[in-house]
Amino acid sequence: MNTGRFLEEVKSEEPRLIEEVREFLRMPSISATGEGIEETARFLRDFIVDRLGGEAELRRYGGHPVVYGRIGSGEKGIYYGMYDVQPVEPLDEWIAPPFEARIIDDRIIARGAFNTKGALMSSLLGLEKYIETCGEPPGEIHFIIEGEEELGSPSMPKAVEDLRDVLSGAETALFTIPSEFRRGVPSIILGNKGIIYIDLYVKTSRYDIHSSYSRGIINPAAVLARIASELIDPLGGPKPEWLYKGFREPTDEELATIDEIMEALPPERVIEEYGVERIRIADRRRLVEEIFFHPTVNIDGFCSGYCGEGTKTIIPHDARMKIDFRLVPEMRPEEIVEAFKEMIRNLGLEELVEIDVRDMYPWSQTPLDSPSTKAAEEVYREMGLTPKRVLRLPGSAPMYLFTQVLGVDIVSTGPGNGGRAHAPNEYITLDTVWKTAFYTPTYFHRVLRA
Repeated sequence: MNTGRFLEEVKSEEPRLIEEVREFLRMPSISATGEGIEETARFLRDFIVDRLGGEAELRRYGGHPVVYGRIGSGEKGIYYGMYDVQPVEPLDEWIAPPFEARIIDDRIIARGAFNTKGALMSSLLGLEKYIETCGEPPGEIHFIIEGEEELGSPSMPKAVEDLRDVLSGAETALFTIPSEFRRGVPSIILGNKGIIYIDLYVKTSRYDIHSSYSRGIINPAAVLARIASELIDPLGGPKPEWLYKGFREPTDEELATIDEIMEALPPERVIEEYGVERIRIADRRRLVEEIFFHPTVNIDGFCSGYCGEGTKTIIPHDARMKIDFRLVPEMRPEEIVEAFKEMIRNLGLEELVEIDVRDMYPWSQTPLDSPSTKAAEEVYREMGLTPKRVLRLPGSAPMYLFTQVLGVDIVSTGPGNGGRAHAPNEYITLDTVWKTAFYTPTYFHRVLRA
């Protein structure tokens, strides 16, 4: 394949590609509510069949459907994607309706634009253009596109197990997301932290009780506050020693990538993007090391009692708290869950607290010197870009299914810029579309045909 010629052909169709991506972003696909999920899954299935000339089906495992498809022949690669998005609230903070996909300046504003329907559609359009140009796909590409990533991917382990025979032996797997967190500096993401997400619930009475009885009544908010105080010091960070159960200190080779991480993902960008007013760690290098290489625990939400205007003197009848843990090599999620439960037992609160483990899966890691890593770098150089390797994102995704279950290296990357995932005014820049449409088929060509 003449990559220079293919690049020019993709760029020449930029207006059409942008409009097709916008049409896709106008389709709601909110996994938390189910809005638009079935319609979006069917659209993707039909795209693989009708426009890529492949075969595809919707596979169901009790939740939202997994889109599985296959095109081409020869060496085998896997494209992993997600078609679900987060809820859009608060609506009044959006500068354009979240499913209008309006263009403002050089950005498409839409829920799912950055995370990650924009890159997904751009990749599919790029593969279509490759087939049109070369007469066949860049190898035997298997698609596994889920609709529950934002829910912790509960169907993915079952789907991968069912498809193990056809997916095993793949040369590579690719997940596309706009990775120019600094414009012009793409990131090649080689790993993710694991995650545990837990709901805690305490109920001590049928109704709220007058606060004058508080001397003799257990307050459910105080129960969860006690647990919270054992987990996190607001200024010092995570407190439990058991949080480091199984923790492997980062190697010198891994720590040497901190400079690349700081170039690709400068912490100042996150602080500015989210309007952070105060951070816990002032030293820039130590901040990056803590975030990317160490385990953590976080309180996602705490709900109890009366928080309206004026006064209402009550003992709340119940309280809820949501927490998540992020895990790094070689930590085992089940060991952390058991240590957490033991902490609650030692506090004497076991009989008061209902514990619901919602999500739980381990970390993932692709080697720095893997053929997939090298191919990802080479395609960027063909585009005139110098990428940075990010050994492990602080966020979580079910990449372990590829690296640990299938034994396939996976890279998460893609050219282009975007941001505000899970927040109002999520966006991608317009050039993300044509860049990703070029990158995805060229990556598979590099790994499977070069």
